[in-house]
Amino acid sequence: MRIFILVFCFLVLFQVNTNAREYYVSLNGNDKSVGAKSNPFKTIQHAAGQAMPGDVIIVHEGIYREYVDPLRGGVSDDKRIVYKAAENENVVIKGSEVIKDWKRFKGDVWK
Repeated sequence: MRIFILVFCFLVLFQVNTNAREYYVSLNGNDKSVGAKSNPFKTIQHAAGQAMPGDVIIVHEGIYREYVDPLRGGVSDDKRIVYKAAENENVVIKGSEVIKDWKRFKGDVWK
């Protein structure tokens, strides 16, 4: 009976770990893709909408000009949604937009 309980516990723990997914985000990605390493999402927000507790979102280098409002965060300290930069890559998240059509109004004043 003890062996049965140990095997059952192992299977439950293994099942929990296999359900966790990794989603990838890249500025060259597409939000219509599956979020795989070879086919990443374009926005962190889209990945946040797909992620479930225990999942990891890996963001590749770049400046992401978006507002990220995760739908879910996790269910415990051990089963959170983790957001992280890809190894050795610099990721910046800004809510600001780039304005390219500035016009000089007067002197040093632009609009």
